[in-house]
Amino acid sequence: MRYPLLLMVFALLFLGAGACGAEPPVLRLATWNLEHLAADAGAGCRPRSKADYARLRHHARRLNADLIAVQEVENAAALARLFDPAVYALELSRRPDQDLGTCRRRHDQKQTMPRTGFAIHRARLAALGLRYRRLPDLATLGMKSQRRATRLLIEPAAGGGKGLRLLSLHLKAGCAYGRLEGGINRHQCRLLRQQRGILEEWIDARARAGEGFVLLGDFNRQLDQPGDDFWKAIDDGAVCRWVSDPERGRKCRPGTSRPNPAAELALANAGRPFPFPFNPRYPYAIDHIVLDAPTARGLVPESYAVLDYQGEKPAPRIIIR
Repeated sequence: MRYPLLLMVFALLFLGAGACGAEPPVLRLATWNLEHLAADAGAGCRPRSKADYARLRHHARRLNADLIAVQEVENAAALARLFDPAVYALELSRRPDQDLGTCRRRHDQKQTMPRTGFAIHRARLAALGLRYRRLPDLATLGMKSQRRATRLLIEPAAGGGKGLRLLSLHLKAGCAYGRLEGGINRHQCRLLRQQRGILEEWIDARARAGEGFVLLGDFNRQLDQPGDDFWKAIDDGAVCRWVSDPERGRKCRPGTSRPNPAAELALANAGRPFPFPFNPRYPYAIDHIVLDAPTARGLVPESYAVLDYQGEKPAPRIIIR
């Protein structure tokens, strides 16, 4: 399976950066599922050689992003093999270590921890007049898998202005397309539907508070397939009061739904064919960058990019102003 790098660039209008009439600075965001990135060569469900790590470091430089959301990373030592800790701040989910057993297709190999996180280029962030703060993990999104989402707040270093919340996530695999409404039999789809409810609650809380956000990562869901149930639910343009529900994770309390323009979402790759489809019958991406509508106004046209790190194929890009 290919694990592409997704890149987008947008201007910092949402942070109030840049002088009036001046061209606003841009922040380059990316997401990258690193597919069982282990700290040690030869370890994990995708054992890599020193040459493999060197190749991945090359693609990290090629990505040329300011903040990179990552998934399937064992620990900070693993991420440091790609991103120099002297240059990048490395933040990973605080999911506790646990024995995950052997790999599904390689029983001679032990699974490594699949954490989410970020690599943050310190100097570039400072040059934009920004700083970051680590927020507590969104642990509820992990559910039984404990795949916690990692959260950051990007804000002006001088104070004032509105910050931007970033969420690096990795949702349940095995339900990339098909129905999520009504009766569903697949265990993976039931879990993904529960995660969807928890994510909806988080999105609504941000919209209600007027907090801009970007969701980056492996949704394991083809959100841009026509009429997708997951996308229709989270992009509903309304906020609710949510209550726990065993089937849906969270459900909207009856009578509490209210329209809210900030709950309208933008899918960065909407309308763009995915250049490296895993299944020709369903040629859509499962890794995505999703923004709230006000933040998406800063998206630089045509800045969305998908870089195939298994080759040097050209890929589309996006940018936000």
